[in-house]
Amino acid sequence: MIAESKQRVLIVDDQVVNISLLTEILHGVADIYFSQNGTEALELAAEILPDLILLDIEMPAMNGFAVCQQLKANSITCDIPVIFISAHTEAEFEFHSLTFGAVDYIARPFNRDICRLRVQNHLLLQQQKNAISISNAALYEEKQRLLVTLESIGDAVIATDINGSITFMNPIAESMTGWRLAEAVGKHIDIVMRLRDAGDHKPSSNPLLIALKDQRRVAMALNCELVSRDGSTSVAVEDSAAPIFDHSSKVIGGIIVFHDVSEARALALKMSYLANHDQLTGLPNRVLLHDRIHQACHIAGIAGYKVALLIIDIDSFKFINDSLGHKAGDELIRLLAARIDSILDPEQTLARVGGDEFVVIYPDIVHLELLSIFAKRLTQLMEKPFTLQDKNYSLSISVGISLFPTDAVSEEDLMRHADVALHKAKQEGRNRFCFFSDELGERMLLRHQQEQALGDAIKNHCIEVLFQPKVLLLSGEVIGAEALVRIRAADGSLISPANFIPLAEETGLIVPLGEQVLIKACYQTAKWLAQGIRIVVSVNVAAAQFSDPAFLPLVRQTLAQSRLPPELLELELTETALIGDPLLTAEILEKCRKLGIKVAIDDFGTGYSSLGYLKKFKVDVLKIDMSFVKDMLIDKSDEQIVKTIISLGQSMNIMLVAEGIETEAHRDKLLQLGCECGQGYYFSKPLPTDDFMQYLENSGTTSKT
Repeated sequence: MIAESKQRVLIVDDQVVNISLLTEILHGVADIYFSQNGTEALELAAEILPDLILLDIEMPAMNGFAVCQQLKANSITCDIPVIFISAHTEAEFEFHSLTFGAVDYIARPFNRDICRLRVQNHLLLQQQKNAISISNAALYEEKQRLLVTLESIGDAVIATDINGSITFMNPIAESMTGWRLAEAVGKHIDIVMRLRDAGDHKPSSNPLLIALKDQRRVAMALNCELVSRDGSTSVAVEDSAAPIFDHSSKVIGGIIVFHDVSEARALALKMSYLANHDQLTGLPNRVLLHDRIHQACHIAGIAGYKVALLIIDIDSFKFINDSLGHKAGDELIRLLAARIDSILDPEQTLARVGGDEFVVIYPDIVHLELLSIFAKRLTQLMEKPFTLQDKNYSLSISVGISLFPTDAVSEEDLMRHADVALHKAKQEGRNRFCFFSDELGERMLLRHQQEQALGDAIKNHCIEVLFQPKVLLLSGEVIGAEALVRIRAADGSLISPANFIPLAEETGLIVPLGEQVLIKACYQTAKWLAQGIRIVVSVNVAAAQFSDPAFLPLVRQTLAQSRLPPELLELELTETALIGDPLLTAEILEKCRKLGIKVAIDDFGTGYSSLGYLKKFKVDVLKIDMSFVKDMLIDKSDEQIVKTIISLGQSMNIMLVAEGIETEAHRDKLLQLGCECGQGYYFSKPLPTDDFMQYLENSGTTSKT
């Protein structure tokens, strides 16, 4: 801590003995300075600015009275207290000294204690005076700072006395009330600051008066507005008021701070609207929809009615949007929303929950026949074309319907079941409406479970790969195998490929699924090769996987890491996968040939069969689809198709493999027609690895190295 500097005392006396004596008496009281003549004393006083001057009256050249007069006349030294010292004890000398502005008079000879005490007291008074002066300066500075702040801030400020009469207003308050400070001072705040409720326009209590009465901070009432001086306008205001207390905690007045919130409230209303409504159509969005569903179901539960939820989806809207552009698509959305809204009753709600998806809440249903009529009317609304830029566009919609509490009792299930019904309407041909049913719900639940099982199997790398032998029809010798993937449900049962393969394609999981089948098949084939069994294993490749840029790098990496010779891998592609992008297909197939990999067309004859692409792509194997093989014994058309495919393959020197051989008669017929290879349950179903090895041993295959 820095020590405070000592006070200074200037002794002015022409006698050295007096100076010495006073210096001794005042030792420790202050820092002592001295001068022996008046002229020098005046200069020294102006320089050091002592806290007290002890001034001898009787001095040559310039006596003490003259020195005192000049000290008081100088603005620098005028406030320095002076104590006269004299040997005269007469009262008139003391009186005369005080009239010159001295603060005290000390007669000689000195009484040491009294002299010291008087000097100490005057120094203390001077110290207190200086402190007060500093405090006053600080208070003035703080007052000016607060005044500038109050006049500069963006909020309006009004101060009053304890009775609510105005004592201060800043410029913002003047502007908002229409009253100038000079006019408002002394007037009651209710006269200057007129508040009312924004709804019913009834006068509102000023929060400052409540703050003064209750001696606490008070917030302004919600939805409050300030009326202008002439009553012609008003603005929404809000903020708070508080009492002002003195040092003894007594209320001496109050202050209210407020500001215009008109724009803020308008913005809040707009934000609330945007948060609950669709920006394109102005209809309720998903957030507001759930609130409306909750209200409708709650009321229906009390009254014993039903509530219908109808999900509406525009058929093939993506094609329309892509063809016309998003701007035109948005305009069609608005036109359709307006058309649907035009047939709704006030208690019904139309909401937009997606790009081309709407929801209608139909409350208070007593007779379900009315709901069917309403749903049919919705679909019929689309019969009239929509006109956009002088052109007519035809739209159709599909509608899915679920009922509370018949189909579901929760909002989430109600929406989900309506979506299931919508999916059913789409599957049945679109431009129709469908109701949810328990059977439909169970089917969708099963689909969800299968999708979950598929995702888990891929994520945990626990798919199963089975192998179905490919054999020479005449001898039964195994010449290869097809790798077939299987997925197990949570209960351990196998899920049919007819269910999970389309599901994988629909969800985009077909690519990671195909990758895992390829890897497992290659490693198993390499393992067989190491055991002396050399067979070609074919792996199915989906269209999405074939066109994936990562597909060929994956094949190369898998062959290298498994050390499988490329000629023992055969890729089975559908006709759809081949013709998706002919240039890309040709490029990928050329790279496969360079690697030494064989390529087969799976399910030949069921897709976009073309002699042109067979010649262009130069595939190694044609697989005759099982649908033709199965019925060729009883259907001449199927027999002719099989015969044609076999003839085509032979003419182009392409290996033929018939699928779905279930009986000896099938085998014999295929041999008769010229097909040498095949696979099917007549020979073997798809087998786990160990069972496949056992099949090889039992069949006496000669495919060993």
